[in-house]
Amino acid sequence: MTSLSLSNLKFLFLVLLSCIVFGTSSAYANDPTRPPGMGGVVSTQEAPKKASFTLQQIKVSADSRSAVINGQLVKEGDSVAGAKVVKITSDKVVLKYRKKLRFLSLINRTKHSEK
Repeated sequence: MTSLSLSNLKFLFLVLLSCIVFGTSSAYANDPTRPPGMGGVVSTQEAPKKASFTLQQIKVSADSRSAVINGQLVKEGDSVAGAKVVKITSDKVVLKYRKKLRFLSLINRTKHSEK
């Protein structure tokens, strides 16, 4: 067994000390219980984007109902972009998205300026 010299012991001590110091600080930086704005790593997550639904076509026949939303052919009960197709009628499609109903229509609602 070889004995460690004083310089080797100092080096080993510095390595262990730096592991403890830097390891603790990185754990502190990623502490999920720390209040926001109290230093550390800044989150780069973006807020979830609001889903966009474009109704392009509705087909209603005696035995089937379907629609094209965002380029995808769907029927009642299907899902599109995270929304469930609740109902398809000849003039609109009802979607359930994030616990709210969304109504899609082929007829544009335009605003006319009053003169």
